[in-house]
Amino acid sequence: MGIIPNVIVGDFDSADISIINYFKSKNIPFSEYPTHKDETDIELGLDEAIKMGATDITIIGGIGSRMDHTMANCHLLLYLLKNGINARMVNENNEIQVIEKKAQISGKKGDLISLIPLSMKVMGITTKGLEYPLYNAVLTIDDRLIAVSNVMLDTVAEVTIEEGYLFVMRCRD
Repeated sequence: MGIIPNVIVGDFDSADISIINYFKSKNIPFSEYPTHKDETDIELGLDEAIKMGATDITIIGGIGSRMDHTMANCHLLLYLLKNGINARMVNENNEIQVIEKKAQISGKKGDLISLIPLSMKVMGITTKGLEYPLYNAVLTIDDRLIAVSNVMLDTVAEVTIEEGYLFVMRCRD
């Protein structure tokens, strides 16, 4: 990826030693934590980014094979939003963000967009640029999810909501 971090944070219990050595050779600072701790490595990294003044964060590596970690990382997006930070989590096929008012989604025609409520009730959901538009819709966390696998009609779509928090996911098969 060619990305050189400002700092590397974590307990490094699953880190490849060759990668650690590579970044040490580049004089990148490390902030090492014990394996037994209350925070995940991603939480520690986000705390460090906030201390450094980050206002826009992209989490890479937060979507993995451990569903518990993936779901916890998705919920960290809400924590970041509530702290005034624009954040998203990405991997090769997915981009996830949490919104409370409006999001403009950039992608490719045919990308799939799913809207999943994070609040008990998300009200006033309106979409533009999707195959199956929603107008002032309501999604609740304890009901069937009706907003999965919508299709982008062009390279930009828009989602607005009046109340609540909503996961907006752009996915590719």
